[in-house]
This record gives sequence, structure tokens and C-alpha cells, in this order.
Amino acid sequence: MRRLVFFIVLMASLSVSAQEGRFELTPTVGYRWGGSVVLEENAFQPGVYDVDLATNGELGFRLGFLMTPALELELMFSWQDTEFKDNKGLFGEEPAGFIPAEATGVLDTDVTTWQLGLVWHLMEGPTRPYVVIAAGQSKIDSKTPLPDETALTYGLGVGVKMELSSRLGFLLEARFNRTETDENNSALLEWEHRDCTGTCSYVYRYDDSLSQGSLVAGLIISF
Repeated sequence: MRRLVFFIVLMASLSVSAQEGRFELTPTVGYRWGGSVVLEENAFQPGVYDVDLATNGELGFRLGFLMTPALELELMFSWQDTEFKDNKGLFGEEPAGFIPAEATGVLDTDVTTWQLGLVWHLMEGPTRPYVVIAAGQSKIDSKTPLPDETALTYGLGVGVKMELSSRLGFLLEARFNRTETDENNSALLEWEHRDCTGTCSYVYRYDDSLSQGSLVAGLIISF
């Protein structure tokens, strides 16, 4: 990942001095799906479970600098307000009364991502298909007992930009993001209950990665 970031910055430094740049600001809306965490239960439903994040909307923006007609340096920010899909009550919201208060949690979770990327326009003209590679960080901020996580993330996307006028355009993009989460970042909760064999326990933890896809649309403002 360090090599990828170095490559992006190097391309920018080589190109920016020789070109007349133009900026693009693009507010975006879209949907993001995918991503899960691991819950190890030794209580009422013993086992190891994957708990998924719900598909939900995202908001964001892009700030791009056109170094050449083909290459653009882009800063991307996005925010997803989602929650864990917990149909088994694994976070303690059901059944109430069996699990101690410290083991229960609201399932609301925010995923905030920023990335620095290099956009390569495959052709010139009013319609410009492109590919993008990017690297940055994602922060997973959950109201469940799961610890917050901030980790390296990288993305790969394809999209198209369509000119509406000299100052306005439309963007449509699909992107895959992979976040290198730490499986040692976990929370252990233990309590006594007559229906448990030994000590009841929950271990909430991240897997070694969290993968998400997104589909976004945006209004491009050139200046």
C-alpha cells in the first residue's frame, strides 16, 4: 500500500508542473453494501457467527485536479450511516433480560472513508469512461460493544463522466473497497447464567478485512 500511495503522489508531482490544471468538485450520493464482523458466542446459541452490515445509502464528495486530459488526482470522502443485521439477537437486543446490560447495544454503525486516488480517463470528449485506484483510511464507529476501528483501505473503481455544459457534468461510478481490519481488535464480555455451561461469554471482533462495494452518482462542478 505504501508503494501505491507513493506512485500516486509521484504521478502528481511529475505532471502538475507541466500542465494547466482544472479542479472538479463532485457531491455524491449512492448505496454501499457488504462488510461483516465476527461474533463468537458461548452462551445461548453457541457458535461463531458472521454479522453483516446492512445495505444503506452513503453521502460524499470528490475533489479532483486534472493534471492532464487523461490523468486526475482525486481526494474522495464518503460516509455511510448503517447498522448490523442481527436477526438472532447476538448483540443482546433480544432476548431482553437474559443478557446483562453491558452486553447489549444499539446496532447503529457509521463507516467513514477517505481516499487519495489516481483517475485515468480512457478517452477524451463529452463522455469519458475511467478507472480509478486509491488508498486511504476507513473508520468504523459502532454503538455496539464492538471496538471502533480505523484502518488502511484501498479501492478500485470504474465509472463514466458525462458533460452537461462547460461547468457541469454527471458522474456514475462503481467502486470496491477493502479495509485491512485488525482481528485482534475485539471485546470480551462474560457473565454467569444458569442456562450456560460454565461462563457465558461473547467475543466481538473484526475479521482480517472488511470488503464493501458502492454505486454512486454525482454532479460535477468544474472550476
